[in-house]
Amino acid sequence: MVDRCVCYEKKFSDMKAVIDKYGLKSIEELRKYMIFGENCKICIPYIQLIFETGKTSFDVINFNISNE
Repeated sequence: MVDRCVCYEKKFSDMKAVIDKYGLKSIEELRKYMIFGENCKICIPYIQLIFETGKTSFDVINFNISNE
């Protein structure tokens, strides 16, 4: 299960708490309150899912990355 931004050790549950406290609607708004997703950026799709689903723990997303 994926439950955090590993580069910055920010738990998705902590992000959700900030989202709820301030009524945030986007990743851009959340960035005003905490640092995350600036290195590998693998957490970004999961953080988007927090906004869409309210969940804070996810199965691993299979990224289909192509160099074409």
